[in-house]
Amino acid sequence: MEPTVSVREAARLLRVTPRTVRNWIAAGRMDATRVSERVTLVPLAEVERLAGRPVRPDLSSVIWDVDLTRLDEDRNADFIIRRVLEAGRPDQVAWLFRRYPEQRIARVAEQDRALPARVRTAWSELLRRRRERAA
Repeated sequence: MEPTVSVREAARLLRVTPRTVRNWIAAGRMDATRVSERVTLVPLAEVERLAGRPVRPDLSSVIWDVDLTRLDEDRNADFIIRRVLEAGRPDQVAWLFRRYPEQRIARVAEQDRALPARVRTAWSELLRRRRERAA
């Protein structure tokens, strides 16, 4: 099942109003599924398509000591990867793998000494097995 977000969350990620998202859905510009009279779910892939990039979930649970509005996803990639690998929620980890090349994530997982050894070992093993299955 593909990940979905509410109309309100889609609006927040796209930096528009919920009304704009509803208008886009009505005009056929954005796919969505109406679950009930009050709930409409938008596939995260649709939000990312319109945004033109993987949309970043709220990272404040893993990056609490840095102003997230000033965090550059490219310049601070290793820092972001380290924090999400160490304590990220499933939605944050899924975004991480959409946003950065797996090779870069693997390099951080294997070489970043700021990661606890148990976390480095677990991610290194998981990524190694993933590469073996793909081969």
